[in-house]
Amino acid sequence: MKKITLYIKNPYERETVVLEDEVTIGRTDASQVVLSDTGLSRKNTTFFRDGDACFVVDENSLNGTFVNGEKVLGAPQRVFDGDVIKLGTETQIAVEIRSSDAATEGLGGAVKENPKPKDQKPKTKKPKTKNQKPKTKQPPVILMVAGGSAVVILVLGVIALIVANSLGIDNKNAVPTPKPASSALIPVRVIDPLGGEDPDDINDLISSWEIEETTLKAEDVEEIKTVKSSKETPNVPTDLNVTKEFFDQQMKQAESRPGSNEPLRVLLGSGISKQRAKLKEMVESKVYKQPLDFADLAEMHLNGDLVELPVATPYWVLSVGGDAKGGEFTSFEWGAGGNQITAKITPGTPKYAILKRLADNFYGQKYDLENSIDRQNMRRRLLRMFNRDSRKMLEELCKAYYEKFNRPVKITSLIRTLDYQIYLGTINGFAAKVSVQNSYSPHTSGCAFDIGHASLSNEGKNFLMVKLDEWNDAQKGDAIIESGNCFHAFIYYDGRPPGQKSSQQQPTKQPTTKPTTKPTTKPTTKPPAKPTATPTK
Repeated sequence: MKKITLYIKNPYERETVVLEDEVTIGRTDASQVVLSDTGLSRKNTTFFRDGDACFVVDENSLNGTFVNGEKVLGAPQRVFDGDVIKLGTETQIAVEIRSSDAATEGLGGAVKENPKPKDQKPKTKKPKTKNQKPKTKQPPVILMVAGGSAVVILVLGVIALIVANSLGIDNKNAVPTPKPASSALIPVRVIDPLGGEDPDDINDLISSWEIEETTLKAEDVEEIKTVKSSKETPNVPTDLNVTKEFFDQQMKQAESRPGSNEPLRVLLGSGISKQRAKLKEMVESKVYKQPLDFADLAEMHLNGDLVELPVATPYWVLSVGGDAKGGEFTSFEWGAGGNQITAKITPGTPKYAILKRLADNFYGQKYDLENSIDRQNMRRRLLRMFNRDSRKMLEELCKAYYEKFNRPVKITSLIRTLDYQIYLGTINGFAAKVSVQNSYSPHTSGCAFDIGHASLSNEGKNFLMVKLDEWNDAQKGDAIIESGNCFHAFIYYDGRPPGQKSSQQQPTKQPTTKPTTKPTTKPTTKPPAKPTATPTK
């Protein structure tokens, strides 16, 4: 029997597992091999063997299992010597299949014959006569009797089960079905549809909210031509006009992974209970309305609740809206029992009037709601919206990174409408079930943003984690490592953590936002300071 060895590694640990039967890998005790990779599901992937063959199956994990770059879908997939399996965020498993030195080594460990009793004497073989023909080898009688008995017991068991079901006998205490024999070609597998996740645990479900969009390319960027502020278009940002060349330059710099690959220090935890609590406070106190669809988002922008961020500055580059399409705008609302109700937004409806008002004058730029390209560009611009009182802290973080590495930060997510969030789940292979009760997604707040891991060196990750952890300590916001693929941060727009009233003691550090009593039409932040080295446009 061949020896199958799994060599497991990620930035935090190294493990070697000799596969004798089957082994499950994940991030909690629900798995046999527990790893520190936060991108793993509780029960992520299972390896099992069938004789000399090795198979891998994904337990419907959030981030998937990949064999040599190809995602494992559905049925178990056979792997071979030298194959590399990736799972979670940074975990790699190399498969080695070699001939074993132990001839008796088999599935489940060394297989030994049952020893004969000590007092049993070996039978004396009768000498063969000259003309005696060799007897055909027959199965031992005891095996034949045992096999026949097993068949009879199985048949009687099936009959008993049928009779019990027909008579309504309670079978709650019945013995569970035994594990399929390891000699089966492909063992029958019962896969948890949530990959071992708890459907009632928002900290598990929220991983599906953090799906990273398709990277935005320079050819997808629309060059905006804004007008000067006027009575008709007040408070027009001066930094929205970005060329394709400048965006492309900033994106390449952000993805260059500046800094060294020093040991990674994990300072941030995981869990978004504070963020959800803060958003719930915002909604219930009527100071904020969650955008369920793009018409809601357009209305919030027109009312001055949200401001548009430029797609690129010296300090950041936005890779958001990469999956936005040019289809007709639709409305979204909750029906009875948590049903999702969607409908096309047509002329003459209130939501169409809102979209038309913005399309006619989007900071001086005009869009045709009957044109798919214009609708796509509108969606992308709306996905760049952010809470005006939270923008300053975002700028401070990105500027600090720029001053350290002379590179911009790549932001992979800002605000998302609820219907767009659900849409992302359907095209990225995992659509979370959303209900009224667990729909407080932080990205619908306009105060949350993501920074992708892939564009950062370990030194860059450590730098940002230290800065974000300072937010946590000062109660300015809440930052975590989300799904292992990004830093997810939430800024307390009013300088107060959830549960803290304005009359209570404020955080030790002065809030970075200006008083909310100032007119919303007046900008609360200054344009970014001029960088030491002016980027080439």
